[in-house]
Amino acid sequence: MDRQAAWAEINATLRAKGFEEKQGSIPQYHGQLNIHGATVDVSLAISDLTFMELPVIRLLDRSQLAPGVLGHVFHNLDVDSGICYASGVGLPLDLYSPGGSILRVLEQAKKALEINYAGRGVAEVTAEYQDYWRESREPFRILTNRDKSGNCATTLGYHYFTPEVGRPFFALCNAAELYGHKSEQYRTALLLQTDQEIGPVDGCKVPTDLSDLEKWFKGQSAFPGSDWAKMEAALFNQGFVAISASNCILGVRLQFPADVKIGLRQNTIRKEKVARILSSRRSKIGISRYGGYWTDLPSIAQRNLTGLQTLAGQSIAIVGCGTIGSHLAKFLVQSGAGTNAPLTLIDRQVLASGNVGRHYLGSSRIGEAKALAMRDELRRFHPQANVTALVGDATDFWDEIVAADLIIDATGEWNTQYALNDRFRAGEHNALAILHCWVSGNGAAARSFLNLSEDEFCFRCLRPNMKDQQRYPALKPNVEANIAEATCGEGAFYPYSVAAPAIAAALACDVAISWANGNPGPRLRTQVLDHDRAIHRKPTMPSRHKDCPSCRFHDD
Repeated sequence: MDRQAAWAEINATLRAKGFEEKQGSIPQYHGQLNIHGATVDVSLAISDLTFMELPVIRLLDRSQLAPGVLGHVFHNLDVDSGICYASGVGLPLDLYSPGGSILRVLEQAKKALEINYAGRGVAEVTAEYQDYWRESREPFRILTNRDKSGNCATTLGYHYFTPEVGRPFFALCNAAELYGHKSEQYRTALLLQTDQEIGPVDGCKVPTDLSDLEKWFKGQSAFPGSDWAKMEAALFNQGFVAISASNCILGVRLQFPADVKIGLRQNTIRKEKVARILSSRRSKIGISRYGGYWTDLPSIAQRNLTGLQTLAGQSIAIVGCGTIGSHLAKFLVQSGAGTNAPLTLIDRQVLASGNVGRHYLGSSRIGEAKALAMRDELRRFHPQANVTALVGDATDFWDEIVAADLIIDATGEWNTQYALNDRFRAGEHNALAILHCWVSGNGAAARSFLNLSEDEFCFRCLRPNMKDQQRYPALKPNVEANIAEATCGEGAFYPYSVAAPAIAAALACDVAISWANGNPGPRLRTQVLDHDRAIHRKPTMPSRHKDCPSCRFHDD
């Protein structure tokens, strides 16, 4: 639909609903909504006919609605105005039916306002309290592990961090140094934590000055009265206070009057007098409100694994930091590996120019040891990640490998796979499981095999005789993997797209998470990428083979 026809349809639709067009920099209409029998005047601004930017609806007269706290209505210059009618995931609107889409917007706005009735306004605001609290300020981060014991107060540093790559940020942290970051400590910070909800108090949606803040905080049942004294002391000391509740993360600072700031800077006001001066002006001391986020590694991992245990606390050793291992290492850290237990990377190779096409590392790392470069990349991804790197053959570091709870073989090399399997099958170690992952047939399929220490079968049971075919093949008959022959500048390799190792890594990551949650499931899994060459095989629990040389040798 062309623009002229779209606007004609919108105009006709809104006129039929009693709306009138008003002059403005963008098309705007004024009209009325009926909210539980009350007539409410609203404005509707439409800036984008594709609806990638949603139309904006505002209240024109707040007094037309029932008094008290309103949910789904945002502050604009301290006046309730903007109606939040779409959820965080958006509102699907049809650009080919602009009139119908506008009607849907009006209906959603009407529903958003009606929710406030029957005493639900406070509950609605509480559910999205951080959106109401924060002003248009840079959010802060919390880079310390959560205290899950309930209510607690922790003194931290409030730092301004500048990473080697990326934007600077403010963060609460118990360490002044982060890997790959320059830091400057601005002041101390108080972090108050509770596992309860906090929200509006006595008709006050959000406080705007120190007097309001005290009433608001003391009205929260989530905190003991003694916490206000701690909070007030931190604020009077020009500190930052963060509050983490089950429904929001809030930050607050005082806006010191100019005469007090000058007096402190020129030493004409002693610090011990600041509290008395500010206390005498409570209703005139403004506050700055901030929104915050937990960005510690455990919180990042847990966010996407609702209802599951992350890999935090599981020590993991990855053998092979090539195409599969490099992607897998990143996936594991994002799933909690390297938290409260080490993630160890083992590889003997350096990154070659030919590797870059499907490796996690880029061209700037060519010539560096893969294990060391991946360790650095993972620590830059998150400076709290506990990652170590060992350069050499896996057999040189067997003691370090079997010290891990989970061993992951990401080499895709048969000889290495069999050697690691044999060492694991021999026992005499503390490792609980070994996970092999690889790519079959030039990217036709991705596969994984998990072996627990108590299993009666092993990886070699899949192919006990090297001259025979695999017992559970991934490729259709007569389909073979093709090797790109070596040249004077590069060795032979199996060509396949970057998607194949990334999918193999994703498969292995899912298996590792299932294992960590006590649900290892069928040990052999296959993910088909090429339906013409690969076999659709369901997850399989292999059986022990009577001719498996590894099982026979270690059982004798």
